[in-house]
Amino acid sequence: MNRECTVMLLRFACLLGLFCTTSLSMAADKIVRPQTAYGVLYQEWKAEVKALDAADPALPGPEKRNRKRDINTRYTPRFLALAQAHPTDDLWLDCLIWTSGQGVPGTDFDAMFDLLRDNAPAVRNDIQLQLLMSEFISLDSSRINPALASISETHKLPGMRGAALYALAARTKQHAEEHGDIAGCAAAEKLLERVIAEYPHVSTYRGENHENATPLLDELRSPVAIGKSAPHTTGKTLSGESFDLNAATRGKVTVISFSGHWCVPCVAMHPIQKEILAKFPRDQVVIVEMNSDPQAALDRVREKVAADNLGWTIITDGREGPAAKQWQITSWPTYFVIDPQGHIRRRASGNLGPQLITWVEELLPASP
Repeated sequence: MNRECTVMLLRFACLLGLFCTTSLSMAADKIVRPQTAYGVLYQEWKAEVKALDAADPALPGPEKRNRKRDINTRYTPRFLALAQAHPTDDLWLDCLIWTSGQGVPGTDFDAMFDLLRDNAPAVRNDIQLQLLMSEFISLDSSRINPALASISETHKLPGMRGAALYALAARTKQHAEEHGDIAGCAAAEKLLERVIAEYPHVSTYRGENHENATPLLDELRSPVAIGKSAPHTTGKTLSGESFDLNAATRGKVTVISFSGHWCVPCVAMHPIQKEILAKFPRDQVVIVEMNSDPQAALDRVREKVAADNLGWTIITDGREGPAAKQWQITSWPTYFVIDPQGHIRRRASGNLGPQLITWVEELLPASP
């Protein structure tokens, strides 16, 4: 089979996988084989999750998520043990898929990615594993990068090497931006250059490498990269007043939140942002929300701001507004932490939890 046909088949497999799997949990649904030990364990887990949903449909979302996490915490070592018992067939890959979508970080979660490192060279369903690589990018385990590095350098199949290299590059970028690591950003830049040069048409569930790696590389080279000075940004507040970011934040630690009240993870971070304003002096710390709600929803946003006593500055921007474009935002929420000298020190997306408080505190002058 020539290279063009191979690429087309992989692209088709990727699109088919995306159609059938809106999440890794649904991917696991598709591969359940009840006659296997994996199928038995998966159905046992699924029954507990369904029982949770049926027991109290009105249970608040956070409580339901906590209870499901408790279930998944109990099942993570069981899927690991099953995978460890099947190192010579692809049943371990089924367990890896479940762990990637449902597993709870910890010792057993880590050990699953040691299995990935050791078993990837002999995997039978190499296309499934190749497509899956991009789903490791946001997972929390120190063992993932060594596994990806090993696969990217030693696997016999170029597609597997290219998918692993892309995931490794994206993880390196994400970690460096979250930790304000300029050297790490430079390392990620080199990895992304390799991805684009050596494996541009390798596919994962997210599409072809060049489609995904190019914007990541552009971000690392952009005016809003780690270490750069925050660009001059202006806009209108929720009350219609003119706003100048640099003037309003000069000499202060600044959290810029690209957020929206339509976005569940964004709203989930509101208590953390309120805690920051309550904990630190207003003359030292400021929070600016670049709001992505549509104009038609702004009255509801104003009502919510008043009802929840949200005390930070809110700039109306929209999801494709000038600030979102200037700061190269592709996901919500995205946070930047700026030091008092106006330099970008951290960038991260998603529900960051209390670590956002720590990042702010690290930039404040030490108490006498």
